[in-house]
Amino acid sequence: MRPSALILLSLLPLAAHAGDDTAPPPAPAAVTRLFNHLPYGEASAADLQPVPGLAGCVMAREAVPDVERLLAAARAEGIALGALSCFRSIAHQRRVFCAGLRDCDGEAALRARFVAPPGYSEHATGYAIDFVQRGANCRAVEQCFALTPGGQWLMRRAPDFGFELSFPAGNKQGVGWEPWHWRWVGTPAARARFAAARTNFPAPAAIPRQQTKTAAGHEVRPPSLETAPGGGDYAVSTSRGEAASLLATSAMRRP
Repeated sequence: MRPSALILLSLLPLAAHAGDDTAPPPAPAAVTRLFNHLPYGEASAADLQPVPGLAGCVMAREAVPDVERLLAAARAEGIALGALSCFRSIAHQRRVFCAGLRDCDGEAALRARFVAPPGYSEHATGYAIDFVQRGANCRAVEQCFALTPGGQWLMRRAPDFGFELSFPAGNKQGVGWEPWHWRWVGTPAARARFAAARTNFPAPAAIPRQQTKTAAGHEVRPPSLETAPGGGDYAVSTSRGEAASLLATSAMRRP
């Protein structure tokens, strides 16, 4: 990884919302995105706390009680939820973003379809979590999570504990569908961290889907998936390779 090049990359404004600064009050301020991702600062270590029910998971202190309540409610209904990732520092995000790439800068645009660039990840706020379904036939951070009992339970119940899905299918922010990635917005301070995303790119409400195509072309009929009005079908993959291909074609379509 070349630090100087990556620093330049993090400063590059690729998708400014022109005209926002001239709109009459109370219009939101201009928002600059990098590969469609919004900038986020890093939470202070003093504001972070381990989540007792999730080994290795650290989150914003104020979010931890709701995470514990969510996990307990899921267990009471026979749902075993885990977490792949919670708080990630900006330095950690750099390693994640460039992992496995021979040319991190040259391949940044493609990688950003699946991983936020350093400084542009919700995980750095301490309010975001990537859930996994323990014991399910679906690997972590795969679209098939939406069809697991845990994924469907979160769609029904996560809002009860202050969580919202950051990147539903067809989201207006233009980030790939991530049914596993949820952000906590249970306090005014948490909502303020995501004000730009929530104001400029509000996530659509959950709309029941009658069918979703799999990578093999067959159809599955989950009770509910997240989509946007007029957003079309979004493929569900069962492997990372298939997810990369499918996200690049279907889940990355703009509404």
